Amino acid sequence: MAIDFISLAQAAFFAALMTLGWSLMVNVPRHYIWQSLLISAIGYSLRELLIQFGVNLVLTSFVAAVVTAFLSIYLAKRYLITPKTILVPALLCMMPGVTAYKAMISLVQLGYFGYDQTLFVQMLNYAFNAMFITGALVLGLSLPAAIFYRKQPIV
Repeated sequence: MAIDFISLAQAAFFAALMTLGWSLMVNVPRHYIWQSLLISAIGYSLRELLIQFGVNLVLTSFVAAVVTAFLSIYLAKRYLITPKTILVPALLCMMPGVTAYKAMISLVQLGYFGYDQTLFVQMLNYAFNAMFITGALVLGLSLPAAIFYRKQPIV
């Protein structure tokens, strides 16, 4: 299986561009925007690379969220900022917006046209995919912080 490096580079560029917009909107300090762009490009391109290898979208979202969270903790400790400052805008490009939108459109069509089993199954498929992807992102976001910032030992 050949890796499509052009699509990976395009995905990383557009993810970084979206992260730039979110970073400016949530007032990330100007000196730290490049860190958010870097971890966004790395995380999103990793997600796209795993998708090219045929890995499930929920699992790829979890792995990409964990990698970006570890990178943000590393960069935050190195530059003495909070990890969430650069992590939250970087993870927003991985949110399942299109999937959630399709679930809502299917729900509206169910209300408008009446019950149809194929439309109902399609709506449930989109809704559960959106929920599982969001859950994977949240779990991947919180896992490295729970490891590094524990006040008490695990055992």
